[in-house]
Amino acid sequence: MVASLLVASLGAAQTTLPGPAIDVELYNPADGSNAFCAAPGDTFWTGLYLRPASGPGSTMTCSVACGSAVGGPGSLAAAAVDVGFDGSRLSYFAAAVNPDPAFAAVDGLVQEQNVAQGRVGWALAGDWTPDGSTAGALADPCAMLKLGQPGWVARFGFNVLVKGESVLELRSEPGFPLSFADVCGMPAYSQSNGGIDEVVPATVSTECPQIVNIIFRNGVETGDASVWTASVG
Repeated sequence: MVASLLVASLGAAQTTLPGPAIDVELYNPADGSNAFCAAPGDTFWTGLYLRPASGPGSTMTCSVACGSAVGGPGSLAAAAVDVGFDGSRLSYFAAAVNPDPAFAAVDGLVQEQNVAQGRVGWALAGDWTPDGSTAGALADPCAMLKLGQPGWVARFGFNVLVKGESVLELRSEPGFPLSFADVCGMPAYSQSNGGIDEVVPATVSTECPQIVNIIFRNGVETGDASVWTASVG
C-alpha cells in the first residue's frame, strides 16, 4: 500500500457546506480532507477551495455604466486570500492557478512577495484577456466572468523540513483582511460583516496516526520510522 501525497485528481469533495455566505478552505487533493501526513523530505500540494454564497441574497443586480451587472456574494469579481505557513517547518516552492478557462478564477494571480515572511497569497481582480494577465484588457462589469461556482482556485506546493506538526493558516482579521467583492460596489464580504462563513485551515503532521497497516510510503528513504503505525508480518 502506498500513501501518495501527490495525485493528479483534484475532484475530491471538500469539507465546507453550501450556505448563505462564502466558504474558503485549504484541502488535501488526495482525499478532500484538511490534513496532510508528510515526513521530512516529502513534497505535497495543498488546494485553495472557494465556495461562493448559495443562500438567499446570494445574487443581485446593479446598474453600472455599461448597463445591468450581476453581483452579490454568489457572483464574485475580486478576492484577497493569504496563506500563512511556518517557514521553520515548511518551505514553499511553487503554485498553480485553476486551468479551466470557463472558470472565472483562472484569472486569479499568485502573490509570492511575502514568501520569506511565511505567507503566500492568491488574488482575483476581474476578468482579463488574456486570462491571468493584468497586462491585457479588463472586461467591463456587464460582460465579465465571475466566480460563481465552487472549486479549487489555486494550489500551493511545500516541502516538509522537520518532524512535528504545523498549520497552513488562512490568515484573517485583524492581521489580514480575508475578503471577497462583487461588481456592484457593496462593501467587501468579510468574516466581520458575515459575508464569509466557514474558514478551514489545514494541518501537516509527521506522526500520521490516521495511517494504519502501512508498509511503504513516499519518502521512506529519509529513514524516519515515525510514520509507521503498524507492522505487517
